[in-house]
Amino acid sequence: MRKNLKKAAIVGAGVLAFSGIATGMAQASVRQGADIPGKGPLQECTNWGNALQAHGVIVGFACMEDEGGNSWKLTPYYAN
Repeated sequence: MRKNLKKAAIVGAGVLAFSGIATGMAQASVRQGADIPGKGPLQECTNWGNALQAHGVIVGFACMEDEGGNSWKLTPYYAN
């Protein structure tokens, strides 16, 4: 029983290590661009990011609202 558990643990660790390497490689294929500032509600940032992504200009994005609440920054993510 102990041998089987030990073998299962070794196989499980190998699978986790391989999936971690694959995840790291997938993340490495995306590069973060410079923040793009904008004015208006945060929904405008989301709309703009969705439009850029739909046209294939970027592969992902993040929107951050500034403290004042009427300006934002869009962080684009590009494929390498």
